[in-house]
Amino acid sequence: MSPLVSIVVVNYNGEKFIRRCVDSILSQSVPPCEVIVVDNNSNDESLQVLQHLQDPRFRILSLSENTGYAAGCNAGIQESYGELVAVLNNDVVLDRDWLKALLDYNSPKWSFWASRIEFSTPAGRIDSAGDGMAIVGTAFKIGHGDPAEKHLTSGEVFGPCGAAALYRRNLLEAVGGFDQDYFLVYEDADLNFRARLLGFRCFYVADARVIHQVNTNIGTFSNAYVYYGHRNSEYTFWTNMPTRLLVLYLPERILFNLFSLVFFAWKGQLNAFLKSKRSALKNWRLILRKRKKVQKDRTSRIDEIRHYLERNWLKYRFKISDLS
Repeated sequence: MSPLVSIVVVNYNGEKFIRRCVDSILSQSVPPCEVIVVDNNSNDESLQVLQHLQDPRFRILSLSENTGYAAGCNAGIQESYGELVAVLNNDVVLDRDWLKALLDYNSPKWSFWASRIEFSTPAGRIDSAGDGMAIVGTAFKIGHGDPAEKHLTSGEVFGPCGAAALYRRNLLEAVGGFDQDYFLVYEDADLNFRARLLGFRCFYVADARVIHQVNTNIGTFSNAYVYYGHRNSEYTFWTNMPTRLLVLYLPERILFNLFSLVFFAWKGQLNAFLKSKRSALKNWRLILRKRKKVQKDRTSRIDEIRHYLERNWLKYRFKISDLS
């Protein structure tokens, strides 16, 4: 028998996308036990679009304010009961056998699973074939922009992209869920890193295909994207990087920030970038408190973590800048 799978979709102003997303979930060849749409106080017609759904597995959890993606995920996870929990963006559409493909790799060796996420436009191009983590504490999407046929082989990756990810409940409980201080952007990368530090392993399932309308809410390289992305990458690096690796890679982290400063000045977004760094610096006590706990709980060896960190961070910075 397949394990019970709960699916959590976080929605904010997803009127144009949410019904197609939910319909693709409810038509899975291996059905989930429940589908929870967490609505972050949308001010469009999202809930009206969904109100006529009669499937007993489906329900809406309406929040009184926009709590962000991380808190929205946590709210849905806390309301769910499945042994496995999938989290989805509201702008994805799943292949009919998406869940079946993931469950084909449900073995004790793996505790979370990454999907093959493709752009809706341009069609046939990869958004994420699993996510990686660079030595400077920046996450990147594996295969971003590549033809989909280049990523048809399944295998271990650092973690999943949170647009379409599947987790064991015991992993989510062990890491304490998504960090709500992130609000949005990098919350999945942070969870991936903390899960890796605890010894959990992730498997990329090439047959688990998802179509994604990327950044429909926040916008690609909007000021909000720059602010949350660069503030939260500081949180990720300073909280999760083991001390020996932090000291080793700190010069390159500084170089990365200098490169980013020049890049966003050129893009006309210097204010958003500098605001992100000021915000991270202002929260240094919070970062230190979190770091103390995360590093105390770490069970993975330094060499295990280092093995899965990407050395050539500059290559991915250019790639993401050009194609996102």
